[in-house]
Amino acid sequence: MGQFKYTALDANNQTQDGVLEAPDRESAAKRLMEQGLRPLNIRRHRQGGLGLGLGLQLRFRKEKLKRADIEFFTNQIGLLLKSGLALDQALRVMKRHSHKPVFQQFVGDLEQKIKEGKSFSQALADYPHFSPMYLNIVRAGEEGGILPAMLMKIASYQAAFQELKQYVISASIYPLFLLGVGFLAIIILLTTILPRFEILFEGMGQQLPGHVVMLMATAKWISSHPLLTALVLVGPPLAIWRYFKSEDGKTRLDRWVLRIPVLSGFVRNLETTRIFRTIEVLVNNGVHLAAALKIGSGVAVNAEYRRLLNQATRALQEGRRIGQRLSAEKLFPELATELLSIGEESGRVGEMCGQIADHFEKELKERIKRLTAMVEPIFILLIAVVAGYVVISMLSVILSINDIAG
Repeated sequence: MGQFKYTALDANNQTQDGVLEAPDRESAAKRLMEQGLRPLNIRRHRQGGLGLGLGLQLRFRKEKLKRADIEFFTNQIGLLLKSGLALDQALRVMKRHSHKPVFQQFVGDLEQKIKEGKSFSQALADYPHFSPMYLNIVRAGEEGGILPAMLMKIASYQAAFQELKQYVISASIYPLFLLGVGFLAIIILLTTILPRFEILFEGMGQQLPGHVVMLMATAKWISSHPLLTALVLVGPPLAIWRYFKSEDGKTRLDRWVLRIPVLSGFVRNLETTRIFRTIEVLVNNGVHLAAALKIGSGVAVNAEYRRLLNQATRALQEGRRIGQRLSAEKLFPELATELLSIGEESGRVGEMCGQIADHFEKELKERIKRLTAMVEPIFILLIAVVAGYVVISMLSVILSINDIAG
């Protein structure tokens, strides 16, 4: 008999943790189900100091489901169901052909939940990896008998957002790399090359220019206090970052970025694309517009957009037009709110939301291209000015050595 540590859900969907004795993991799972619990995770429990150390090491190395796993799951389950397999058969096929233990356990747990009488959407709701949008579309597919088609819609939605995310990341890599290399070059210039000139300038018999003395003192201080220099350079940005991660800081940042001309346009296009793409997918797949707006507010990153969408949801429930409500605060582009109003009047909200998302996604990519093209020369110029100042200062002193000596 061994001891197994478990995490399970009770009848009220509350998580329970504990330890039980059983011959193996399967017997432990069976015993939990006999007690009315639905096991989520069962692992061998080790006692003692060595066991604790091994347990912490195993927990540290334990694999988790990633976004890529969820996207793979959505694509595969949709294709298998579309080919005519029943849901439990499709899950067994996925489990049998997967080589990732955590994914096998996830699919096996889903199969067990389906056997216990849960619907697919109810089983997925037990996991935090699936958003309300995902669950609503799956539920609509179950109710309409078109689950495979709905899963393929979700897969297309995930692919579109992943493509946009990768586009933004790819466009940011080179400017950030350029800035990092330039910053490193300046640090090397100050800490390695500049101190070698100090010996040359000592004993020249005449005072050096003030800006050169200050530059040499700065280089010497950086070389003598590398840890303190790193703290001075990293500390303030880290403190600012931590503040903006707090609730108050996040609220202030969300308001602040909307007041900066370049950033505000970028944020406006990004939020418009994300929100209207989500509403399009939901409304076109049978989800009520009020529910789609509520889910869309969860997709929004900026708190100001979440607040406005929540207000629009209440306005819709009171019988008012959401296009007018969204246009009141100028957070969304005027074209987007006008097209949405047209969609409300014509009964084609989903179609109009798709057109809005397509238009502003294209505009967002153009903005990123222009921003990247503008940032790169600015970074190069900034690095050149700083490095050039150091080099020219040193050369000016070297060239005037004869005059100083004379």
